Order: sequence, then structure tokens, then C-alpha cells
Amino acid sequence: MHLNRIILSCSFRRLRFSLNHVRTLYTAQAESSPLQIYRNKIQAYELRADPRQEQLMTMLDKLYYDLQVYEPETRQIETTTLSDKKKNILSKLTNVFKTSTNTSDFVDRPKSLYIYGGAGCGKSLLMDIFYECVPIKEKRRIHFNSFMLEFHNRMHRVRSNNAAVSDNLLGSVVEELLNEIWLLCFDEFMVLDIGDAMIIKRLFEHLFAKGMVMVATSNRPPDDLYYRGLNREYFVPFIPFLHQMCAVHNMDSSTDYRLIGTQGHVQTVFDARRPETASEIDALSSRLIAPYEPQPGTLDVNGRDITVPWQARGVAKFSFEQLCGHEFYSADYIAIASTYHTLILTDIPKLSLEQRDRIRRFIILVDELYNNHTKLILSMSVDTVKDIFNPLKDNPQLKREDLLTMDEFHSFDRTLSRLIEMQSKEYLAKPKRFGNSTKSPDEWSQLQS
Repeated sequence: MHLNRIILSCSFRRLRFSLNHVRTLYTAQAESSPLQIYRNKIQAYELRADPRQEQLMTMLDKLYYDLQVYEPETRQIETTTLSDKKKNILSKLTNVFKTSTNTSDFVDRPKSLYIYGGAGCGKSLLMDIFYECVPIKEKRRIHFNSFMLEFHNRMHRVRSNNAAVSDNLLGSVVEELLNEIWLLCFDEFMVLDIGDAMIIKRLFEHLFAKGMVMVATSNRPPDDLYYRGLNREYFVPFIPFLHQMCAVHNMDSSTDYRLIGTQGHVQTVFDARRPETASEIDALSSRLIAPYEPQPGTLDVNGRDITVPWQARGVAKFSFEQLCGHEFYSADYIAIASTYHTLILTDIPKLSLEQRDRIRRFIILVDELYNNHTKLILSMSVDTVKDIFNPLKDNPQLKREDLLTMDEFHSFDRTLSRLIEMQSKEYLAKPKRFGNSTKSPDEWSQLQS
């Protein structure tokens, strides 16, 4: 009798969800759905028709409608441990009726989405269309790097303020986080840090169990995340879990849409090998900060002071060695990118395989500048931005497959694509995203007059 009630309850819940979904299909405004907005942009010649993009937008459209009737509901978390394997038969029979992170227990939940593909194929653009459409207050679009940094900061704060929660610190932080947001749109899902790799499975088990829905973009398929990373065996169990909780979509496009329409761009890239380049950049810098004079400054990053050697009126200047040749962290680059509307980066050298630390920092820096719509003026000691890091050209004996285990090589395609886009008039016309309360006027229009 008790078993029949459980079965009836589950069946009723599934039936109610199905009816709610059908009702939503008829009541939601189709003209404001992601798929329709995407098609409208194609008709207005703002975007080009692309079958893989259309397929993704269809998936995002379904998620858009599913979220109309979804209410986050906490489920019990079960992880596989040695003690689990020793449970007796009675315990296992009892657990049949417990909720867990098994897919069957999430039948009435919208399926999260993991999107991967090469740089510039439109992943982030399409996710942003979806994000803007969804009429949910508890949502957030964030670079994955920034999210993990914020998560670690929350862990530190909760641990410092309340020692009593140390036994369930992770659960407490996740609960606090999801009281604010439960729809998370991650840009550039990428695991490079061993600290993130060690904790990511437990973190996402808690997030999904608490009702989170995720849309994530990445350059890599799930199976290639943290490839050959240090202690990867601790990360590997996260991969099947990610497949279980997400529909995985491969954009499978060789077209980099960032490279289209960038002709006639404003010059923001200079040859550091020319003797007159330094004076040209100085003149450009003076126009941006006029009538002010540059002064050194500092940024407070989680209690640490970051020195900015040259800054005024929202413009900062560093040499590549100052910014990428020393122990800077993601938080430092986020602070710089969100504070200044323009960064002048001088003397970028040709980078080699032996300079992985500098390459990784440069990748993170460009990501954060791009995410914050920060303008970039740079000088470099190579002919084009494609030559900053091009090991296949510099070492003819190497093959691309020889470098696929190097995350920095894989990610640099995105960096290169963004560097090219950041030179375009379209990018320079974007309004600056400021991450603090002190907003300096963006005088970039002076360069285009």
C-alpha cells in the first residue's frame, strides 16, 4: 500500500509537470523567445544563418519554456564512498526511495546545457540572447573563472565569520549562493587550477542538488577538461556527472564570426620594434587622459594592494613584463579590467612553449578585458597578433596533436580571436562595463573623431 502511494505520487508529479509544460507553450510569448529573437536578427541581417546555431537556439528555446514553470527544489546528495560500498542489502533497499543526483530523480527538472566549440563560433552570443530573454530575477551570467574566485572568497568569509559551519562549509556556501541565484550562465567553462579541480565535483553536486540550472560555454568537450592536469584522477569523476546533468552540444563550426566585419578598424596595435612607437603611444595616451597628468595608483584586491604604475581618468598603462611576467592572479586582472575603461599594454614579446605561466596570465587578462568591454592598446615585437604565440609556425617539427594536452595552446585560439575583435570599430563602440562604483568617463570616442 505504501509502495503504491509512492508510485502514484511520482506519477502525479510527472503528469503535473507535463501539463504545466504544455500550458506554458501556449501562454509564453513566442515573439520574445530566444529562437524567435535569433531568427529576427537573421532577418535584420544582424546575424548570418547557421544550422548549428539554429540547432543550439532550438535547445535554448526549449529550456526557456521549461524554466517558465520550474521552481528549484532541494534533493538529497549521494556520493560514492568506500562506506557506501559496504552498505548492507536492507540499507540499499531503503535507499531506493531516497532522492539523489540520479537522472531519474530529476525528471521534472530542466536539463542543463553544456555548449562547446571553437573560438568565435557564436557560443557566448547565443547564450547571451537566451540569458536576456529569461524572465527570472535569480539569474547570473558570469565568466567561470570569476565564479570560482567568488566561490572561494565566500568560503573564506563564511569560515571566518562562523566556525560552527565548518562541518558543512560547502553546503552552507552553496545554500547562501543559491538564495540569490539559481540560473547560472557560465562563459568559458575551463578548469586550469588544481584547487578548482579538487573541489569541483562536490561543488556541482551541491549546486545541482539544491536546484541549480546551468548553461555553460567552453572551448573543450567535457571529456577534455583539465586534460593531463595535476592529480587529474580526482577530477575525472566530475566528467560523467557533468554528462549526466547536462545536454552536451557541439557547435562544430569552423567559422569565426569575430573575424567578419572587422575591416577598416581603428589602429590600436603598434610595432614595438619601431623607435617612434613609444612616442606615438604616449601621444595617444595623452589624448585619452587630457587634461590630466598620469599618476601611480593602487587597487585593493581582497586586502592586497596592486600597484598601477601609470593611470589617469580611467586609463592604465603597464608593460607586458609588469602585468604578465609576475605572480598576478585572476582577481587582479578582474580588478584592473573592471576599473579602467582602457588598458595600454606595451612590449608584448613572442611567447614560447617554455613560458606557460606568462601565456596563461595573458589569456586570463584578455578574457577579463573582453568580458568588461575594456579597450586595449598594445605594442608587440612581432608582425601580427597571430605571431605572439604560434608554436606550430615557430617549430615546424611539431604537430597540432602534440600540443592538445597543453591547455594554454588550446585556449590561445580564443585569445587570438578576441584580440582581433577588440581592434574592430564594433568593439570600440561598446559601452564599458564597470565593476565598481567609481566610473571614469570613457573618452574613447576621441580616437575616432
